[in-house]
Amino acid sequence: MASDRKRRRKRMPIADPSFGWQEAAAAFAIIAVVAFLVTWVVTDVLRVSRTPYVAILALTTSALAAGYIAWSGTSLAELVTQGWGWGVLGGVIAAALVASVVRRLPARPHAEGSEIVRRFLWEGVVYGTAEAILLATLPVLAVWEGADALGWTDTTWAKVGSGVLAVVGALFVIAVHHLGYQEFRARVARKKLAVALAVCAVQALAFLLTGNVLAPVVAHIVLHWQVTLRGIEMPPASEAELALAGPGRALLTEAPSRERELVAQG
Repeated sequence: MASDRKRRRKRMPIADPSFGWQEAAAAFAIIAVVAFLVTWVVTDVLRVSRTPYVAILALTTSALAAGYIAWSGTSLAELVTQGWGWGVLGGVIAAALVASVVRRLPARPHAEGSEIVRRFLWEGVVYGTAEAILLATLPVLAVWEGADALGWTDTTWAKVGSGVLAVVGALFVIAVHHLGYQEFRARVARKKLAVALAVCAVQALAFLLTGNVLAPVVAHIVLHWQVTLRGIEMPPASEAELALAGPGRALLTEAPSRERELVAQG
């Protein structure tokens, strides 16, 4: 059985033979719960602001990823180095596919100088990497490795079906993660949630097709850079932004910084 699963390795990494579908299902459930709690508890209940939240998210994702790799026996080297060129290319293509969606968002004045460099590094690289691993890598990996344990990746059509299931699993995790943010739970924020689902689904597909974690990471970092250059604030929303949106209204995260300052001062 072990040699059979090793021989089936084409592009996606596989788990150790001792990691069965039950373990994969349990791992997926843990990933989904953590993805929700890290946003709901930290940003909604505790009201932690964006900068320290990114640090908490990065640490939480790192611990979750390390735990999954140790439990499943998945090779970290395979995830990062095997087919890394395809991973980078897949990330660039995924970023290009969603670029038109970002360009449709209203552009506002953005930070400049040292502040935009800080945002590119912290909210682009750190925040983007953490979300890419939590939302577009771990859930896809858990579903795929569970399907592989069941022998659902032996044929071409079986791989297609398992791939679809893996992307659907990622969509579920993406949804519960974003619903942990207060600004995404309003009825009128459904369109914004749908955009987040579509963008992250493309990144999950990029990981599935390349089997390399660099695909979603590169795509998500570029996405955050694009959003930053359009003057759009990342979640979680600040108290001033939530006040500007008002009760029952979708948060306009791209609201001009001058308006946010007036709300804060008022």
